[in-house]
Amino acid sequence: MSIGMNWATASRIPEWSVPLSGHTVAMFKKLLAAAGVGGAEVETELHTPGVQPGGTVHGVVRVRGGSVPQEISRIGLEFVTKVEYEHTEEEYEQNRGFAPVTVHGPFHLPTGAVFDIPFAIHAPWETPITFYNGHHLPGMAVSVRTIVEIAGAVDAGDSDPIGVGALPVQHVVLAAMEQLGFRLRRADVEQGWIRGIQQELGFYQEIEFARSPRYPGIGEVEVTFVAGQDGAEVVLEVDRSRGDGYLGFYIDHSGVDGDWTAEIDRMISGIGH
Repeated sequence: MSIGMNWATASRIPEWSVPLSGHTVAMFKKLLAAAGVGGAEVETELHTPGVQPGGTVHGVVRVRGGSVPQEISRIGLEFVTKVEYEHTEEEYEQNRGFAPVTVHGPFHLPTGAVFDIPFAIHAPWETPITFYNGHHLPGMAVSVRTIVEIAGAVDAGDSDPIGVGALPVQHVVLAAMEQLGFRLRRADVEQGWIRGIQQELGFYQEIEFARSPRYPGIGEVEVTFVAGQDGAEVVLEVDRSRGDGYLGFYIDHSGVDGDWTAEIDRMISGIGH
């Protein structure tokens, strides 16, 4: 099944809404020349303000030469999101880059010259989503960061935000949770690996739901997706009075038309007893 058949033609999308003004995002950054003066300017424009996991982000990196010529070693891009880490019983957050790509190798940048470098970069299937049902997920942000290497120095400071919308397989699960009375609270991304599930990125997103009056023996539920080309692994971490319980199941991209509200109700009711 092609990626386009998996999600691009589904009636439920696009899930993302444009969180940006206009159709591009532009960030300028000043790069010091090797001599310390006359640095180049680099502008990154995203022509794709929103994307879904497995999709493609298009844009252009525009490089303008300064008052002195420079040797550009590499221009790259990567996605960035905030990840929670645990260390000696303490938690902290840190921006983490993932899926880095080189969009141009070494080249000479003459004084005042302008180079446009078009790009198309793939958003990994496990990219955290930031939008669901037309609304921003509280706590979530993903951006595209430009990396420029000049004379051995690396500048990776500026990032352009991008909306990442839910895939249909993610949408049906999140919608089912809401239909069962759970209230979407917030989302975050945690460093680590989920036992028994193959992952690519080494971190995973948790989407938190407050308790539902329908299930008196259950507190909050955290939903995690590990999406891939064929479908998505789904893990529900259920807060129970006698300890956490875990539910896992798989949804194929072609299986989103099933009655997932009834199926998830059956699973949660079973684990709650």
